This record gives sequence, structure tokens and C-alpha cells, in this order.
Amino acid sequence: MQRRGVLAARMWLLSLLDAAERTGIAPLSVERLHRLVYLANAMAPVYDLLTPDGYILKFKRGPFFPEVQWDIDRLSVQGLAAVSGLKRMKDDQGWWFEANYSLTRTGMAAVDRALLLGEARHKASFLREVVRAFAAILRDEASDEPPGDADDVLLKDVAFTRADLEGPIDFRTASENLTALAAGAIGLRVGGDRSVGRRAEVHLYFRYLEQLWDRRHNRAVA
Repeated sequence: MQRRGVLAARMWLLSLLDAAERTGIAPLSVERLHRLVYLANAMAPVYDLLTPDGYILKFKRGPFFPEVQWDIDRLSVQGLAAVSGLKRMKDDQGWWFEANYSLTRTGMAAVDRALLLGEARHKASFLREVVRAFAAILRDEASDEPPGDADDVLLKDVAFTRADLEGPIDFRTASENLTALAAGAIGLRVGGDRSVGRRAEVHLYFRYLEQLWDRRHNRAVA
């Protein structure tokens, strides 16, 4: 499989971290980072963007992209991203690691320069909506008693739940991208004869995931 350009891949990550900074949810844990990358990649067609990294194996800990981890580590070495709280850990699923990622001032400046380009602005606009939609779930979960786990809400994604453990999730083409198709279907159901708009589709899909999570845990659904 041919992967998109390295520069484009790393700018996608920097823009996601920038969105997290602007929304006030930075730094991102390694787990949260990969789950947001997964949803952003899968939902890219909603904004008429090409799907980056559209193939992944379902991992027991949740979405994990080896190439993305390589890129975020390189960005940290280059001083564009910052890593903190790095440590190895072992739990009932085996050895793993913890880390938190944020954007440095140098990284912020790089994003600002990229935003002078129309294509970069369009991608950044999309990624900000993805992060805003997730931040809304964070606020909802924080207000619940007992509080839920917003990161696990993202695992209710239709493509992720349908895949077998360690099986492939392939959303490289429109016909295979169940996530984008589901977001579009929800938008049509809500909007009827009128388009709800791509921004609303992103937020509606995240709200749908939250409702699935709430039903699974017998919590009140608004």
C-alpha cells in the first residue's frame, strides 16, 4: 500500500494537535491521539478530503497506526511536538507505553504558515470540527455521575465495532468507508430534504457514538 506523502502526513498530525490546543484538550494521550486520528481519517470524505491511512488492523487497545506513531515521534525529535509522561507499562493486555503529546511554539508557527495555503486551511477546518465534536463528549462525560470514559465512546464507530479482533478495517474507498457512509446517512435522516451541512454531519456522528455508548451502559440519553 502506498502511503500519502510524509510532509502531508505530518502536517495532518500537527493540525490535529493544533486543534486540540485551540479546543483546550491538549496534551493528547497516545491512546486519545490514535483514536482521534482514526475517526478523522475515516470521516475525511465528509469534507471531500482524501482518506489518509485508510487501512488498519483492529487492535485490542483500540486504533493504533504504526506510521502515525513514527511520525509523531519524529515531530517530537524535530521540536515541532512535545512528548511528556513517557513510560512503559504492563497490564492484563501485556506490555504497552504511555505518553502525552502537545504542540510546541515551533509547531504552532509551522501550522500558522501552512494555513496560508487553501488546502491546508480546509484540512485544518475539518480537524478542528472533529476535535470540537470530541470535546463536547468530554464535557458531557465529565458532568455525569459516575463519569464515563469519552475515549471509549470513539470505539463505538460502526467500522470498528464490525471488525474482528486483529482483523482489517479498510476505508480507503467510498464503498468501503462505513464510517463516512453512516455519517452521511445520519445527516440525511436529520435533515430530510435539506442538507445539514458537513460540519453538522461530523457533530451528529460523534453524538450518535455517544448515544450508543450511553445505551450500552444504561445511561440516560438526551
